[in-house]
Order: sequence, then C-alpha cells, then structure tokens
Amino acid sequence: MKRRENLSKAIYDIGKLAFVALVLGQIISPEGVNVSIFTLGIIFVVMCFILAYNIDRFGGNNG
Repeated sequence: MKRRENLSKAIYDIGKLAFVALVLGQIISPEGVNVSIFTLGIIFVVMCFILAYNIDRFGGNNG
C-alpha cells in the first residue's frame, strides 16, 4: 500500500515537471511555440496524471 502511494506521488511529480518543461517552456520560449512538442507535452502530462490517479485509486486492492 505504501509503495503504491509513493509510486503515485512520484509519477504525479514527474507529470508536474513535464508540464513545466514541455508546456510552460514552450509558452515562455522566445523562439515561439513548437506545436509538436507542446502537444506531446500535454499528452504526456495527462497520461502521467491518469496513471498516478489510477495507482492511487486502486492502491488498496491487492490485485
């Protein structure tokens, strides 16, 4: 149970870092927004948050 909670927190933190690096970095960048990196960043962040949520949600189950 504790391992799943820690894993969920770690994946959530990776999602936050990816958001800052890939999404906000593109917006702040003086070169402008690279749409492909921006889109992949959004997709990766959403996947991280969904994975972390599911690990946290089903963390109490043994299966």
